[in-house]
Amino acid sequence: MARVLVTGASGFIGSHVARQLHAIGHEVIASGRDASRLAPLSAAGLRTHIGDLSTDALPTLIDGADTVVHCAALSSPWGKRERFLAANVFATERLLDASLQSGVRRFVHFSSPSIYFRLGDQLNTPEAFEPPRRWINAYAESKWLGELCVRKAAAAGLPAVILRPRAVFGEGDRAIFPRLLALAERGWFPRIGDGHARIDVTCVANVVAAVEACLRPGAPTDGRAFNITNGEPMSVNALLEQLFAALDLKVRMIPLPRPLALALGALAEKVANLRPGQPEPRLSRYGVGVLGFSQVLDISAARRQLGYAPSVSVADGIDQFARWWKSRARH
Repeated sequence: MARVLVTGASGFIGSHVARQLHAIGHEVIASGRDASRLAPLSAAGLRTHIGDLSTDALPTLIDGADTVVHCAALSSPWGKRERFLAANVFATERLLDASLQSGVRRFVHFSSPSIYFRLGDQLNTPEAFEPPRRWINAYAESKWLGELCVRKAAAAGLPAVILRPRAVFGEGDRAIFPRLLALAERGWFPRIGDGHARIDVTCVANVVAAVEACLRPGAPTDGRAFNITNGEPMSVNALLEQLFAALDLKVRMIPLPRPLALALGALAEKVANLRPGQPEPRLSRYGVGVLGFSQVLDISAARRQLGYAPSVSVADGIDQFARWWKSRARH
């Protein structure tokens, strides 16, 4: 079994990765910035470390670890570019350099399929990628720049692999489903276009399974990237119906044409940029694109080269999320 450093373990995906790797016998160091969110991992018997990858000394943290799973990131569709570059590029560069110096034997890096984002339908998107002339947001740009850092380190001798999981949800989710539910709390939800856009989502248990696949002997370590999804593309209508039904919510769907939605999103962004603190708008061009255009990823490379096999269905994952979400409401 390996000695594994999991960064971002105080976050959603990182905490699931840390718990599962610990459960199957790996010695896990769970690193993160939020002490309160690391506390349950410590109570479960994991070694924890509170720190900031962009400022703290890293050699001591990495010393003795033969594997690094880098989940830490600033993940948001809205925010200042310099913050994303610091958290997702500079911190990643520092971690990669320390890993090279320490002789880490496997580096698993979490990127994002947000790099593929276009205001247009995309079906069976493979991993091959050329960056756009203009990014939709700084988050997507920073994740691509982070990937370039990983490839550079791999070329220098660090065995590395990149995962691009799409729309990860599950117990502890603070982004994907909670954002949808925040929009629905008024009792209505905008159906952008006709709601027939086909999209992918990924149950967090399947993301963890992808990490396990990356740690197996013989898994690629040349810095290549893999799309990760549930492999169950569905319409936006179907996903929302399942989610709202699982939570016993009565939500009225209000048709919103895509051109109008995009215009409203652009206006909301301009208004948000003029407000103190530039708070994230409820509607943005990115949000319209995610719900209004098809984006289905090709995961055949992950199946073939990693042996990735998603085992938790979207329906079962939604039921698990709903039980957790309802339990939160009761406490």
